[in-house]
Amino acid sequence: MGTKTYNNYEDLLTFTRASEGHALRPVSYGTELVNNGDFELGDNGDWGVSTNWTISGGVATLVGGDGVYGNSALYQFMDLDVGKIYKVSLDVSGLTGTFRIYHASYSTGTNIDSTGTLVFNIVGESGGTRLNILGNNGSAVTLDNISVKEVLFDQPDGTLTLFEHPENVPRVEWDADRNRLGLLVEESRTNLITYSEDVNAWSKTNASVSQNTKTAPNGALTADTVTRTSSSADIRQTISVTTGNDYTITIFAKADTDAEIQIDVSNAAFSGADFAQFNIKTGAFVSGGTGATYSVTDVGDGWRRYSLTASCTSTGTTGVIIRLENDEPVYLWGFQFEQGSFPTSYIKTEGSTVSRSADVASIPVADFGFNQSEGTVFVEAKTFSNAEANHGDFALTDSGTSPDLSSGSRTGSSVAGSYSTWYRTAGTTQANLVRTSAVEDNVFYKAGFCYKANDFAQSVDGGSILSDSSGTVPSRNSVVLIGDNYYGKLNGHIKSIKYFPRRLTNAQLVDLTS
Repeated sequence: MGTKTYNNYEDLLTFTRASEGHALRPVSYGTELVNNGDFELGDNGDWGVSTNWTISGGVATLVGGDGVYGNSALYQFMDLDVGKIYKVSLDVSGLTGTFRIYHASYSTGTNIDSTGTLVFNIVGESGGTRLNILGNNGSAVTLDNISVKEVLFDQPDGTLTLFEHPENVPRVEWDADRNRLGLLVEESRTNLITYSEDVNAWSKTNASVSQNTKTAPNGALTADTVTRTSSSADIRQTISVTTGNDYTITIFAKADTDAEIQIDVSNAAFSGADFAQFNIKTGAFVSGGTGATYSVTDVGDGWRRYSLTASCTSTGTTGVIIRLENDEPVYLWGFQFEQGSFPTSYIKTEGSTVSRSADVASIPVADFGFNQSEGTVFVEAKTFSNAEANHGDFALTDSGTSPDLSSGSRTGSSVAGSYSTWYRTAGTTQANLVRTSAVEDNVFYKAGFCYKANDFAQSVDGGSILSDSSGTVPSRNSVVLIGDNYYGKLNGHIKSIKYFPRRLTNAQLVDLTS
């Protein structure tokens, strides 16, 4: 039947995530779509002006907003492609009440309740023909420098940015060296820090804060400068924790000099050895206790993400603490405290805890010529952690039922670092091929596995064949799950998946995964 190749994952993928989600990737922007965004044209340009709006003196002004479109709308006809992301920026001053910006539906728009230069994203919607700015009841505002540009991902001239993807938009992540890591698939997590980007909202001891002094990893001027004013300096938030759970602290930090910080949790709820100290200029680990693990991830432009994971030993409250170890200033941004034994992607908060929904990626087998009787799957992926069970990378199933073919790191009760391929027929195990010491944290592996009646096989990273010569082929086979084996998310990156509608030979399987 020949080979059918899809170079763009969006050609096949069905994807949902019921929340926004961050990922590092090259970002650039298309041409300006707004005419007369600075309101300098005497004829208003392409702006439609309702009764309560006036354009004069290089600004647009609303007085007496009442939420009625014919009275309180400023608009411009604009064709936005459905599903594409657009960056909106504007200067807001003199605001009383709120106003809303939307493309097709008021209910999916962005409500504005603050002043300054605001930047946010919208998604093109079906049926949308204009950019609408509607003043709500009792509102007044002055606007200037309105801009709308298409967000372009992964272009050669793109700037590495920790981009906040809208809900239901898949995240293809890159590293700081501009290597494409692949599709990011994560479980749901909650950031328990209530102010992730505002150090002034934290308790401070012997520390001074200058706000919005440095460009953060997300490209906005929102990182704060924090400096020690005396010894025993720190910033902290207090959070409730439960004994027996692992918790992970992460923070983005940058320094121009040899500033050092220590990430810590208070001893009342954790071991006194749960801390790690880093040189922020170099990213080097300086010292730490024996009761925790840590990691450092480069995100570009001198910024790194530092993490500390520790086990809670007593239910109660803990201080999430950043200690300033010398007098050198440090730039801080993007604080996170989450329940879990490894860090996941950044979740922004602005006064309350926020949860990021799980990524859900699938492909109906009817879309790619699935062969029921035999086949081979190749997966190149990595996971943030091999220590927890069921970091799945692939599953073959029917919608809503347990899979008949599932694969991933440490599936079932296998030891940490195992790679397992589990074949079943309507829930009855036919073969379970488990390879120990096959998966390392944050290291890509190449796994290949075959199915055919009485002929199952697996190879990982060119390793010798594991096989089973007894069993029937999977029967639950209408949907392929990507980065998920039904029992657990990958919590990592899928770089490549290949499907062959035949059972490759053992030699071919070893070559494929080498």
